[in-house]
Amino acid sequence: MIISKNKELYVLGFSSILITLFLFFIDEGSYSFQWTEEPLVLIVFAIYAISIFLSQLLISKVFLKNSRSSKKIVLSILIGSVMGIGCTVSILLSGILQ
Repeated sequence: MIISKNKELYVLGFSSILITLFLFFIDEGSYSFQWTEEPLVLIVFAIYAISIFLSQLLISKVFLKNSRSSKKIVLSILIGSVMGIGCTVSILLSGILQ
């Protein structure tokens, strides 16, 4: 099954937002969405979601560019999510943004 480029972007964007929502649900909000009331946390949320999305897109377009199956999307989501979270955490912990 071949997925069009627009659908691929939508799927990767949607998955990055869902993954980030889940992470913030279990971490920031202590199993609630009360964190959404704080503007600074929303900025951090956006940083995580964008980082995850860009990592998924990188995996999809660079490393799996010759793949035409639906496995490409699944691998992009799995590998890109781990890579995006790892990059964001390492940047935040390194003190670059301080």
